[in-house]
Amino acid sequence: MKRSMAIIMTVLFVASGVLFADETELLSKAEKLGQQKKHAAALELLDSGLQQYGETENLLAAKFQTLLELDRAREALPVAIRRSEAAARKSPWHCIAIVSICLKLNDMEGAFTWLNRAADRGFLDYSELDNEEFIALKKNPQYKPFIRMIQERIGIGRPAKDFSVSLLSGEKFDLAGQKGNVILVDFWATWCPPCREGITHLKEYYDKFKSRGFEIIGISLDADRKKVDEYLAKEKLKWKIAFSGKAWNDDIAKLYSTTLIPAYWLIDRQGILRDFGLHLRDKNNMKQAIEKLLAEKQVP
Repeated sequence: MKRSMAIIMTVLFVASGVLFADETELLSKAEKLGQQKKHAAALELLDSGLQQYGETENLLAAKFQTLLELDRAREALPVAIRRSEAAARKSPWHCIAIVSICLKLNDMEGAFTWLNRAADRGFLDYSELDNEEFIALKKNPQYKPFIRMIQERIGIGRPAKDFSVSLLSGEKFDLAGQKGNVILVDFWATWCPPCREGITHLKEYYDKFKSRGFEIIGISLDADRKKVDEYLAKEKLKWKIAFSGKAWNDDIAKLYSTTLIPAYWLIDRQGILRDFGLHLRDKNNMKQAIEKLLAEKQVP
């Protein structure tokens, strides 16, 4: 499975609400059938669940994936659209999943319709569109204006969006007061496997570069303070951590249009946003980006 579709599938299967016990059991059975490559049987089971419980987000997501496994993209498209509409959290990645299906069906008009809806929902990481499944987009004259619009929204090369936040330590963190340091803003959560994997690398970077003016501010998108405290005690993180308990509705996450985590934003010594995106999940990419900014001298 391509990286972008893996991300889409991850987003589609994030449970956003409490499931009824029977619905949970049904989804579990459908998942097991899928693992056994019995996709037709899984689809039949999911359809019975949709009749019984209605078009819930989780059932629609499961049906969408199952139809893709059966190579029935045309049937998967309306299911993905209904799932996008039913979702409690209007993620742009639901729209990107629909873009992918439209391209499979050679529906370029539909692809750009949903690409623009993704932008309306906060889609920023256009590097994902470099994947092979989205190549057809780049040949369309609508593509370059779309990318310019996204680049403008990200704000690379402009002062980073300022914020002030209380840390778990009781201290106050003001981004504007960090001039002279290279700052990594890390949106993360304890329940997010890629976030936890990234933190293993961040520990290395922080120990290596802190003396040169490198600082990390972690914005937790957890809802449970106890889980955050337990994780921090176990991992012994040394950098600054903020927690609001608002999860995806965290004020700073909304300020930075965070829709997928971990989300990394790198800010230089002058307070200018210099790098952002999924490519920073790569250990070497992140290290090189930090070293580049640390090598630059602060302009008086």
